[in-house]
Amino acid sequence: MKHRLSIYDTVDSHFPLAKLPDELVSEIFSHLPQRDRLNLTLLSKKYYPIAIKLIYKRIYLNDSNVVTSDFMNLAINWTLLNIPSNLVEEQSRLIANNKLTKLISTFESNRYILESVEWIRINWDLDSILQKKILSLLCAHGKTLKRLENVTDPSCNDIIAMGQESRHNLLSFDMAPPNPLPELSVSSNYIPNLTKYLTQRMSTNLSYMTLFMDPIKLFNQLYPLKNKLQIIDLKLHWRREFYNLPLTSPNKSIKLRKLSDVFDVRSLKTLTIISWNEVLLPREVDMLKECKEFIYLNDLSLISIRQDVNILVELFSNLKNLKRLKMDFLEDYIPESTNSQIFLSILLNCKKLQFMDLRFENIDLPIINIDETQSKFKLIQKCFCLQCNKTFNNILKNKIFHFDEDYDLKDVNDIAAKDIYKMMRYFSLLPYSKACDNYPSVRTQPMNLEQFTIHANDNLLNYRKSRSQLVKLEKPKRRPVFINLEGEEEEHDDDDDEEDIEMDDIDEFKLPHEPLTKEDIIDCYHAMIHHYKNTYVTFLKGFPELRFLMLNDIPSIIIEEDRERIFEPVFYHNDYTTNLTGWSLTSKKQLSNSDPNGTMARKAIVS
Repeated sequence: MKHRLSIYDTVDSHFPLAKLPDELVSEIFSHLPQRDRLNLTLLSKKYYPIAIKLIYKRIYLNDSNVVTSDFMNLAINWTLLNIPSNLVEEQSRLIANNKLTKLISTFESNRYILESVEWIRINWDLDSILQKKILSLLCAHGKTLKRLENVTDPSCNDIIAMGQESRHNLLSFDMAPPNPLPELSVSSNYIPNLTKYLTQRMSTNLSYMTLFMDPIKLFNQLYPLKNKLQIIDLKLHWRREFYNLPLTSPNKSIKLRKLSDVFDVRSLKTLTIISWNEVLLPREVDMLKECKEFIYLNDLSLISIRQDVNILVELFSNLKNLKRLKMDFLEDYIPESTNSQIFLSILLNCKKLQFMDLRFENIDLPIINIDETQSKFKLIQKCFCLQCNKTFNNILKNKIFHFDEDYDLKDVNDIAAKDIYKMMRYFSLLPYSKACDNYPSVRTQPMNLEQFTIHANDNLLNYRKSRSQLVKLEKPKRRPVFINLEGEEEEHDDDDDEEDIEMDDIDEFKLPHEPLTKEDIIDCYHAMIHHYKNTYVTFLKGFPELRFLMLNDIPSIIIEEDRERIFEPVFYHNDYTTNLTGWSLTSKKQLSNSDPNGTMARKAIVS
């Protein structure tokens, strides 16, 4: 008779897991990745409900591939839709909708699983009918449902407001926009429906809020407030369709003039502003200035906004309690580096920062730089370690800039062929995340490392072809074959015969060097991180509590190595070797007395 493996067989007597209370077991399981939690559901009847609750507590309904780290576990408290990385957008979305259909079937057949969901984040592009179906189930029967995120369909308002569970328990309010894009016209029934929804949902219990309208206009003219809102997490979308939309005020005696008249300054801890406009409009400038009153903010995200130096310098001089900061500035829809004055204000005032996501290139110029005065590429090498020398000599100089004329910049196609770092950013080789430590990292382009390598070689091949730099392939020739009287084949021996024929009449050409490999791409990526050493040291010195840094789209985590803080890349780590060791004076003393075998203590600083 086969013996069934039990929890008692797998746990050492010094750690009796089976004797621990369920709350403590749940805490232990919460640090395991999703695949391990799925295995725990098969462990025993005792641990099935604990694992199920953890698996379905937070659901991220992604419509594209989510990238995992080869160095650490990231955002493990989300359950995801498993989607391959090598699909075009239509295929990826089709698979996502199929998996969403199966999730709905699971909810319909297993009420315990449905009642385990507390927070669900929906991607905008998933099928709208399926979105309504899963919301209907959750809002009617999700007894533990607390938060819905990214509800962007106004037709879902009634589902949420009238749901048997959601109308009492839901702590989030998402104002769905009238259309996916702001340039589309607003239907005549949108404002009346929104007013009704506000009446149904607004309460003192709300903690999370997403708005697509200026809060001053919304709460002056559609739903007058009696008291300030005690919102903890606020997301404001700046959309142009509402600024000139005529609204009538039902109560003209109430006059809200600024954000702090609507939201309690003491309550608001997380603020996200997402701009859909190319420039800052006057009302948006005012709102940005008003943000400085929220001095208790811990988390601030400024997404796709136009950079205003004076306003932002003053803003950060007031936000001394910030622990998380994400900034994504655009100029003419092109990513813009953070201004030095703004960075200095952050450096001087925001010493408590633990997470930062920004572009800052004012200390170290890019490896591949463009001299616009001479229309030439220029390679800048700052790190001369063994690996960086190999990358510069064998890859950048030998493959990408193989000829002297490769440094000439003649048109925009030259950038696509030779600036591999711009291409990494353009094709999102590194995945995007709202916050790589807390949210899954989604691949916004259907391009993984293998596809990126193929594309980079194609760009290089087309460039070399346009410059007549390709090398003709040496093709084997064969002599004419004759059939003798016995019916056997024999080759013609005449060396002077000019009737030799090639195996293929079509000429084929190849690169004058070896093509780029996946390993080359990783080496170039690691060299870029080494290149920003001075910038990384600036962050290490300036922000003593920093744990995660997303610098110029490169996610990294701080670890301790011989009691010294250093950065390690989160993605494509591939046994990365740092060049930051010894950046502090303390570590220099430690290095002189270090283990002669060169062993180091490595400790990741992760909550």
